[in-house]
Amino acid sequence: MNSLSKLNTAVLTALILLAAAWWGRSALSDIDTLGEAEIHQIPGTRKTGKPAKASLQSSGRIQLSVTEAGRPVFCRVNVVGADGNYYEPADNPLAPWSLSRLGNRQGKGPFRYYGWFFYCDGQCEVVAPASETRIEVWKGFEYRPVVVKAEVAVGQSTAVDVPLKRTVDLAAEGWYSGDTHIHLDRRSEEEDQRALDLLAAEDIRFGHILCMNDTRSYRPVMDQQIWHQLNGMGKKSVRRRGAYQISSGQEYRCGTFGHICLIGGSRLVDADGLKTDPNNWPPFGMVADELHGLGGFAFHAHGGYSKEIYIDFAQRATNGVELLQFAEYRGISLEGWYHILNAGYHFPAVGASDYPYCRALGDCRTYVHLTTAPTFENWNAAAAAGRSFFTTGPLLRVTVNDKLPGDTVALPDGEHELSVRVRMQSLLSPVDEIQIIVGGEIISRKQLEGAQRTDPVDWTETLKVQDSTWVAVRAFSKSASGREDSEAHTNPVYVSLGERPVRNEASILWLLDKVDERIAFQRSREFPQREQVLNYFQASRDALTKLLKSTD
Repeated sequence: MNSLSKLNTAVLTALILLAAAWWGRSALSDIDTLGEAEIHQIPGTRKTGKPAKASLQSSGRIQLSVTEAGRPVFCRVNVVGADGNYYEPADNPLAPWSLSRLGNRQGKGPFRYYGWFFYCDGQCEVVAPASETRIEVWKGFEYRPVVVKAEVAVGQSTAVDVPLKRTVDLAAEGWYSGDTHIHLDRRSEEEDQRALDLLAAEDIRFGHILCMNDTRSYRPVMDQQIWHQLNGMGKKSVRRRGAYQISSGQEYRCGTFGHICLIGGSRLVDADGLKTDPNNWPPFGMVADELHGLGGFAFHAHGGYSKEIYIDFAQRATNGVELLQFAEYRGISLEGWYHILNAGYHFPAVGASDYPYCRALGDCRTYVHLTTAPTFENWNAAAAAGRSFFTTGPLLRVTVNDKLPGDTVALPDGEHELSVRVRMQSLLSPVDEIQIIVGGEIISRKQLEGAQRTDPVDWTETLKVQDSTWVAVRAFSKSASGREDSEAHTNPVYVSLGERPVRNEASILWLLDKVDERIAFQRSREFPQREQVLNYFQASRDALTKLLKSTD
């Protein structure tokens, strides 16, 4: 890449980040400002802290050491002075990713306490005001946050040792965390190591690092992408350090069809030509078809923005939807997803952060269950099969008649009992309610109180079914200000009675209305490939109409 291309990319990236920050701040007048304030308020206090720098004349030094099994460990840290403000190391290779510099998109959940954190490798020096100082250490969803206090004296150095221990070991049960939507540059070995540092600090086992195109044009060359991935794509791009791995993919974007995350492919998709206006051609189904030939999987980003996703799922052209993001169900939302499942489609959902255009790295993520080696190929395939749950913190393991999400309980015709077993624990934020959902309807609820809201909860429920359906479980709660906070949802366990498919007439009709809306939108536009796009969209309508007739 020449120096001019590097400069243009750097400028464009900076403008995107500034625009995201401006958008969040400009939208603040339209949201509950109490929700935004609680991001930076220690629970139980009313002080909204801010990033600060201590005066050398009235401060001391904290020599912080965070270890696991006696070794320094990457983590997320808050150092809070008695003034309620937040202090960072002066010398820190991970400083660019501190909350005051990246992420923290205002107006977006999870709305819970984050402070003004920084990442570190477990060893750092922080200058803080002379006073009792609060040190908070966080590491992903499987470690209970640790809070210690230290007395800092003027001109003195205070050693603070914080041992960490994994509270819940989901990998030991076959569950592996991943974030399918992260934007970081991979232009050098140093940047690869920084990405692995960040994944380790947030305990994300599989990180999909994506480039993305300008929504107005597309060329299948990396120079034209934002967030450059220069160490290959797919399998060739995998780098691993200990339990943590990264791989490069792409977010293919346009305004008319939406955005789609392409993971696992061996190169950038060609998209039917060396240069195209992605708003006109090709449809995402064709992009996904090319990606499948490259060994990858396609998930509609941001809930599909309720756009072409309603076309692609009907032809089984794409693999699923990125549904949980910013602690809410985006785009098609739960309603649209439930209708797709009720029409008989296996269309898995994932949770992903869209870092840095979010609140924090990995604030929404997906846990995939593996019975094979923990590789990207196996993780991606299991995600596309729906062997997963997605979450902003609650750890949610569910079986139906001993079957996991993505599996099918096959039974003969007749009435049957299903045993639903739920185990839930939320170390970061309390959970108020767990729901068992059958065919899109809440069949049973469990309200949680006291220690149940964060400690392990085991719940078994027996349900009766008389027809083919699907079963999933959701756990959630709102923040103190009533905004989006704890959220987790499993993918379905499918229930097949007498080998009869799931067919809900009302859901198919609802989906046909959505398809008709998309057809009408494309018909209202003038562009060279309009008839080809309309033909593709009509094929989806025909597929749903055929399903509808099968319900008669």
